Amino acid sequence: MTTSRATTEAKTTAAAGCGFREIRGLVTELSRRLDAHQRSRIAELDLTPTQAKALEELGEPKTARELAAVLCCEPPNVTYVISKLEKQGMVVRRPHPADGRAKQLVLTEAGRELRLDLLRRMGTESPLDHLSHEERAALRDELLRALGRVAG
Repeated sequence: MTTSRATTEAKTTAAAGCGFREIRGLVTELSRRLDAHQRSRIAELDLTPTQAKALEELGEPKTARELAAVLCCEPPNVTYVISKLEKQGMVVRRPHPADGRAKQLVLTEAGRELRLDLLRRMGTESPLDHLSHEERAALRDELLRALGRVAG
């Protein structure tokens, strides 16, 4: 192979793969930073990641089955997490208004306060803090587009 052909092939390969590799690396790095930030904020409140996610998702009452679907886990795992939150006075089980066989998981006043504290902490000193609201919205829209979802 001639030097010019090798150089051309190297440039073509770099151009084709570099953009993808660089983006993948940047997305991975951002994901790691966001995850580390989230873990540190959750730890400040002495919660497990699953407890924190359950609190986040219980902004509106849900059944254990609905919460399990959102958390991508089995209902018995949700029962364990909710039992711990219930013992801490953060969640209560109430009859479902439309289904007499089901119970809804509802945050107590203390649970709502903890949820708000968690959400505030997660939004403080985040790896995305330096971006304006408009820049975060644009990033969100581009990520949705990259994932094949409609930005909205």
